[in-house]
Amino acid sequence: MSDRPSEWDKYLLGSVLFISLLIGGGTASGLYTDTLIEVAAIVSAAAVFSQTSGQRIPYTILWLLIFAVALVILQIVPLPAAILNGLRPEPLLGDSWLAGQSGFRFVSVGVGRTIECLLYLVASAAFFLSVLRLRTEQVQGLLPFFFMGVICNGLAGAIQYSLSDDIAVEGLLPFTINAGLFANENHFAALLFVSIPFVAYYSLFR
Repeated sequence: MSDRPSEWDKYLLGSVLFISLLIGGGTASGLYTDTLIEVAAIVSAAAVFSQTSGQRIPYTILWLLIFAVALVILQIVPLPAAILNGLRPEPLLGDSWLAGQSGFRFVSVGVGRTIECLLYLVASAAFFLSVLRLRTEQVQGLLPFFFMGVICNGLAGAIQYSLSDDIAVEGLLPFTINAGLFANENHFAALLFVSIPFVAYYSLFR
């Protein structure tokens, strides 16, 4: 039997990272691709957390993320309207808890959108915490998955711009692709920009 540690958790999280770079470029709400990424992130994080071994997560980071999630949850908890009436003008008051009842209101002015953001936050936090459970060499091993996603986006962008300065791809994903595999050109540019330090690190120290 080999004493080499298992690497399945690295490949699992790396696959989620790669998939998110391929299909997570939409900007509209309610996209099924975003839901798939969230489910994959939460399930993979749960699988990593199920291991008895793993790096210890710093309590400061854990409590910071718990506090962030609690703040978002607070926005969709019905509170006495008297608390909010004196703090906000009428147009910025959230909906009543029940139709026709003004005794309780939500802090959020868009409960559905807030719930969607909460799911984003929970999935991101779960993925981040699961990465912290990996060994140092496993975290470094996630870079190739990131690079594969960047390369796929770069190739898609190069093909688009070689055909035309303004080309939109429809039907491939549930949103219109305008740059790389993203709906927003600025998001595509941001991905290329943030990949520069990782490329420099991988080139110099790996």
